Amino acid sequence: MIREQDPSVCRIKGTSFEVITETEDQVEVSFTRTWDPSLQGKQVPLKQRYMPLPDDRIPPRGQPLAYPEAVQLVNPVEAELKGEVDDKYQYSCDNKDNKVHGWICTDPPVGFWQITPSDEFRSGGPVKQNLTSHFISAHYSGEDLVPKIGDGEEWEKVFGPVFMYFNTTPVDASEDPKASLWEDAKAQVQ
Repeated sequence: MIREQDPSVCRIKGTSFEVITETEDQVEVSFTRTWDPSLQGKQVPLKQRYMPLPDDRIPPRGQPLAYPEAVQLVNPVEAELKGEVDDKYQYSCDNKDNKVHGWICTDPPVGFWQITPSDEFRSGGPVKQNLTSHFISAHYSGEDLVPKIGDGEEWEKVFGPVFMYFNTTPVDASEDPKASLWEDAKAQVQ
């Protein structure tokens, strides 16, 4: 049974919600949000957000949940994250869509980006869902897609190309440095 939550804790904003699976052990919810280009810079169709710090994931600032990757943020440094669940599975996409991702420091404004112009080296092909920072993994598919190397077997695998890109922008009151860093990183993919 789906339990009602305090609406101030719920962080997912969508225009429609659909329960895909509901059992005693699992609930899968699908949601969509219509992209409004007039909100450029205020709402993005990507998961751009402040990230919890490593210490936010351990007691007393974080409360471990049913499996090791999931932690409820009970007293994070960024107060706006309080009550959220942080889980590495939130940071996933299809291999074909994983061209650029990274992190931004705001003081000073610096971007750190992993740019991957080709996904041919990733396990599972272009439509396999994967964690954004993994090249090969059994996540979402099982061990069948991960290379198996026998004892004494010679094997070679090339990972890449992968481009690590750092950028910065002058602090300018007329421009959002996060948007500038993100747009510059996306341009580097080309």
